[in-house]
This record gives sequence, structure tokens and C-alpha cells, in this order.
Amino acid sequence: MAKILISSLGTGEKKDGNYKTAKYKINNNIYTTSFVADALMKELTIEKLFLVGTRKSIWDEAYNSFASEDNENIEYYEDLYTKKESGEIISKDLEEFDKVLPKNSKSFIIDYGINEDELWSNFEKFLSIAEYIEDGDELYLDITHSFRSLSLMSFVMTQFASSISDKNFKISGVYYGMFEYSFESTDKITPIVDIKILLEIQEWIKAIDAIKNYSDFNSLIRLLDDNHIEKDVQNTFINLNNNISLANIASLRQFIQTAAKKIKTINSSENRIVKLLAPEVLKLVEELEQDKESDFQYTLAKWFYKNKNYALSYIALYEAIITKSCELSNKDIFNHEEREDAKKSIGNDKYGKYFYTKHNDSISQIRNSIVHQSSDRKSQVSNDIKKLEIFIKTFEEYFNIGK
Repeated sequence: MAKILISSLGTGEKKDGNYKTAKYKINNNIYTTSFVADALMKELTIEKLFLVGTRKSIWDEAYNSFASEDNENIEYYEDLYTKKESGEIISKDLEEFDKVLPKNSKSFIIDYGINEDELWSNFEKFLSIAEYIEDGDELYLDITHSFRSLSLMSFVMTQFASSISDKNFKISGVYYGMFEYSFESTDKITPIVDIKILLEIQEWIKAIDAIKNYSDFNSLIRLLDDNHIEKDVQNTFINLNNNISLANIASLRQFIQTAAKKIKTINSSENRIVKLLAPEVLKLVEELEQDKESDFQYTLAKWFYKNKNYALSYIALYEAIITKSCELSNKDIFNHEEREDAKKSIGNDKYGKYFYTKHNDSISQIRNSIVHQSSDRKSQVSNDIKKLEIFIKTFEEYFNIGK
């Protein structure tokens, strides 16, 4: 487990034989240096550094900063400067450079990213950095220097690598040295700003997207836990997710009725991101809040269809139609025998051909195939999905009877 900094190295500006320095401020500490990674290394007590730069980045100045008087090689420093000036530095030239970095650190040469081939090359280079990261490592990202496109790529690629990697590491900070601010301040201070909030917002967006598109609350539950949101709110979403996962319609109905008020409390959460995204979650709860059992089941069928959960949509629609038939004929919607009687009567009205088992490609036939995992419809999956939308629209009028 180590603290790791991934930093982009810019081209710098040299004046009177020296590179321009800045007074970087972080956590009320000030570091005067020519590149922000130096300040971050000291402030965050970084143990590993992965330094990324182009063939014209200031590798010479970085070497000068990390090399001690005992291990500094003047000839090598001058060679780095010469090759940097002509844009001829290659990975082999940095083997000596890596020796003065903290243990297990490494430098990476990347392209400018001026065309698709170079962008893909950089993409692969950033992904290769993940190979040097271990389980439990704490990652910090510095996007201050180099071209803005490379800074953006390092930001995106680090997040991408964390998503696809089988290693469990944490991105603990994303830092930007706001050099332009120094021109407006009297003390010429350059603040180092942590913009990790951008990563956090992306995680919340993905969580809401998982709910809207796949009925999956797992990411939201994890974020609620990470952000120390009230336990009763967390438990409410855990129960909601469990009910959806098990597809217990009766249990889900009861849950929505009793938990709606609790879920609405996220609207008053002190967490700003939670408050911003609360309307999306509340929209779902309000959508499923229905007075009649049949309306709830039908709405649930539409919701599952919208989220591409077609099997559960068929099951919910099948039960909704029977429940509606019970309601129309004053039968007990929870009595098995009366539901069976109500199911038979559906075959006698204009909706029977869509619902009843004896008709080919009916809701009952497809639902039974799903529930019993039979192979009779294995070649008709795409067609069954298309027909589901037709069934839902066709029965909309049926569920409006008596309203």
C-alpha cells in the first residue's frame, strides 16, 4: 500500500539560465519550485511518482530537482537538456533519470496527441501505468502542466483504468496548480486546488444512470455509504434494491408504500451532490406510488421495460392484467382461486387474444416460457422483446377502465 502521484511534466520557461519558479500554496504551506509535482511530493508525503511528459518536457529540471548532490551527474543533466531542446528524448534516455526518483517510481514519454494514432498511443501508455499500481494504493493526480489535452487525458484515463482494473486502488485527489491566479494576487501565490469533486460527480452520474437504465441501486448505495449519508436512508435503498433484485412484486409494493417518505428525506441531505441528484431518485419513487394494486403492477411492468429488464416486465404485466380483471369483477386480488377465475374471463373479451395461453405469442405463453425456462421460444427472443412494447401499449386502455 503506497501513496502514488501521477504528474504531467510541462515544457517550462527558462529565464537567465534558470527555469521559472512559482510559490505554490497547499494546506497553508508554501513551496517555491519550478514544477508542482515537487510541492505535492513533499506535502502529501508521496512514496511513488509516475511522471508523464513529451520529448520536449523539462526532464532536465526534474532531474536536477530529484538528484541529490551525491548522485547528480552533470554530463547526464546537460545531455537531457540538449535532447529536450531538440525534442529527441526517448524512453531509454530516462533510464538514468528514473534512478533518482523515489523507489519503484517511473517516467513515461508520451506523444503530443495531435492525431488519432498519437491519442491511442497515449491511451495505451496511461493504461500501462496501472500495471505498476497495487491493491490498496492511494492515487493522486496532478494535471497542472503539459498541454491541456494531455491533462484532460490523464484525468479521464486514470478514471478509466480504475474502472477496468482488477486492482482495488483509490483516487484520493486531483490537483491543479492555478498559476493564472498568481497574476491577480499581491503575494504572487499559486494555489494548488483539489478538483476531485469532478470525479465524484461522475460517480454519482453513473449511479443514477444505473438506476434509470438497469434498475440497479448498488452504485448509489455504495456512494451513500462512502459519503456517510444517514443509515436509515442507506438501508431504505438496500431494501429497495433487494426487492427489485428478487422481483417480489407484493413485497416491492409494500416497500414503496412504507418507504417513500424515508427516501424523500434525501432531498434534505446536507451533501450537495445528493441534493442535486435527489429529484432523479424521487421521480422513480413517485412513479411507482400508485393507489390501486393493478396500477402499481402495470407501472412496474412499464418501468422494467424502460430499464430493459424484459423478463421482469413480462412477469409484472401478466400479474397486473389478472389483478385488473379481479378488480373489475370485484374478486379478491390475493385469493388464488379467484385470480384463476379472473384469468379465465380475460379470454372472453377483446384483450384475450393478447393475453391468453391458447393463442400463439400471447403474454401468458411468453411469460410461462420465461418463468419455467423452457426452450420452446429460444429462437424468438428478439420478437418477444418487440411484442412486449406492443402489449404494454395495447393494455393501457384496459387499465384506464373504471377510472
